[in-house]
This record gives sequence, structure tokens and C-alpha cells, in this order.
Amino acid sequence: MTTIQKLSLVFLLLIAVAVKSNAQNQIEIVIVGSAHDNSKSTQNFQTIIDKLKNFNPDMVFGEYLPQGDYAKLEESNWAKKSFRKGHDYLEKLNLASPNNINAQIKKDRKALASFAYYHKTRMNLAVNYAKNWDRGNADYQIFVLENYMKQSFGKEEQVEYAKMFGNTDSLKKKGFCRPGSEYSKIYFPLIYQLKQDRIYNMDCQTYDKPWSEAWGKTDSLYKILLNKAKADTISPEALTVKAIEKYWSYNADEEKVFSADPYAGMNTVKYGVLDEAWNFYGGRHFYGYAGFPTETVKEMIAQWTLRNEGMCKNIIDQAKAKKATRVVVGVGASHRKWMEEILAKNPEIKIINYNDLR
Repeated sequence: MTTIQKLSLVFLLLIAVAVKSNAQNQIEIVIVGSAHDNSKSTQNFQTIIDKLKNFNPDMVFGEYLPQGDYAKLEESNWAKKSFRKGHDYLEKLNLASPNNINAQIKKDRKALASFAYYHKTRMNLAVNYAKNWDRGNADYQIFVLENYMKQSFGKEEQVEYAKMFGNTDSLKKKGFCRPGSEYSKIYFPLIYQLKQDRIYNMDCQTYDKPWSEAWGKTDSLYKILLNKAKADTISPEALTVKAIEKYWSYNADEEKVFSADPYAGMNTVKYGVLDEAWNFYGGRHFYGYAGFPTETVKEMIAQWTLRNEGMCKNIIDQAKAKKATRVVVGVGASHRKWMEEILAKNPEIKIINYNDLR
């Protein structure tokens, strides 16, 4: 073997080692496209939980805003307005606050890690998470109290709970208890069964205002398209509308399969294509069609992409900080396709589709 051949062999071996090392160091991520309202679903949610448990994730993320981001938002932002009512509700019921709320949260988490049934400690933790603008973990701790702890409260704990939180109906009205949400059905039970103590927040609301503006412009132009199609049913605009309606429809067999297992359906390639069409008035497939609001749909998609990129960055940054190797992300089904595509471009990430889990 010549010197050049030996060097070439060494070079190839180094490449093979580097590729193997990179694969071993990748963070495996499952993005689970989810329904925000599961209240009427007949899905077996424990089956979903079991699949995700078998994946053995180090971290579970939800579509909650990171606590530090609330201060950056205008009061008119929907996410801030949505949590403001719950935040203020618990603030009013619990006027006293620790001198160092972050230190107290850390202390309470440590106490509960040693013994999960310190009920008063968990009550304080839930309140302090809410006061600290960590909605995800306030919701999670209240879920644990309501679903796993409340039935074993002593009389004094019952009185204390009512004083600190009111009743279940009040918590529902303020948005803390959402029995039909994907969190109550899947991700909170998953975290609890994994014996983990928190959910990680990964939403991004930085681009909500330009997104809403682009959406409003598109909606107005799409209504013009529909009116033209209705006025002249053989016009180019009418052909565009017919093409869109055909493109975004399920056939009977597809509908039957989806109804049998909606979560499997929401995480297929086909659903990703249809979901884009539903959310973007037909989507990229119809750019340039007669009467189609191509430019404003492009504006919508640009802002949507930025939001999803922000969400992906939040996941990666936190996963790296925790040295996580496996991550589950529960997110609205409309995000799944976009986030998978964004994350798949990162060589440090390996995307695993929910339907490939066993």
C-alpha cells in the first residue's frame, strides 16, 4: 500500500468516526402534532402516552410562552391577555410573595423531588409559578393538585386550597384547568408518569402582530376571490376556487382512517399538506393562480416560518443546556410539518415522527 493510499484510508476512517460520533450526539426529537380541543374525542389517550413514555424523553415541551417573554409583549397580545386573568386572579388570592421567588421555586421543587405529597409546598409552587409568569408550570402543578393530590387532602389542606385557589370552576374560568386540552389529556399525565417535575415552554409570540396583519389582508383578498367566483362560475377565479376545494379535501377512505386514530392522522405527510392548504387559503401550491392572493399568502408564510423558527430555537437552546438526548414536543398540529422541516436541517437534530414510535 502506497503512502497516499494509507493517508486516504486514514482520512476515510476519520470521516466514518466523525459521522458515527455526530449520530450518537444528535438530539432525538418527536414533534407531536396535537389538537387543542380534545373534549369530544374518543381517542385512547393512554395509548399515546405509552408510546411517548417508551421513547423515554428527558424533556417534554409544550406550546407555552417562556416566562421571560411576557414582559416583551404588548398588553394587547392575545397570549398575554389570556394569561393575565389567571395571573391576576392568583395574585389577588395570594398577596404575600417570597423575597426571592426564583429561589423559593427551586427550593420547593427540591422538596417535592424528595417527597411528592407535601401538598402545601405544591400549592405554593403553583402560585409562585403563576406569579412568575410561568404559565406552563403553573398549569401543570394545578393539574397535579386537581387530579392526583386533592382527593387525599386533609381538612386543613382542603381549607387552604380553597383559600389559595378558589374552586375548580373558578380555575376553569381563569384558564388553569382545561380538561379537553392536549395537556390535560396527554402531556401532563405523561410528565407525571415519567416522574418528571415540569414542562418546558417553547412558544414564540415575537411575530404575532405582522402575522395578524398579513392574515387580515389575505382574508380580505380571498373574499374578493370567492365573490368573483360566485358571480361568474366559469371565470378563471371560479376555476381557482374549485381547484382549492378539491385540493384540500379528504376522500372518504382517508376520512375513515383519520377518524379511527386522529393523532396518527395529524402526524402524517398527507395531513401536513392539507393543513397548510386549510391555514393558508390553499397555500403555496396555488401561487400564481387567477385571483389567488399570492403576495399576502407569502407574507403570512414568512411570519409563520419566523414563529416556528423561534419555537425551534427555544427547544434546541434548552435541550442543549440540559444535555438532553430525547425530547418530546407537544404542539398544535399546524406547526408540526414546519417545525420538522426546520429542525431536520440541523445536523445536531434527528427527527423521529410520532407514527414511527412503538
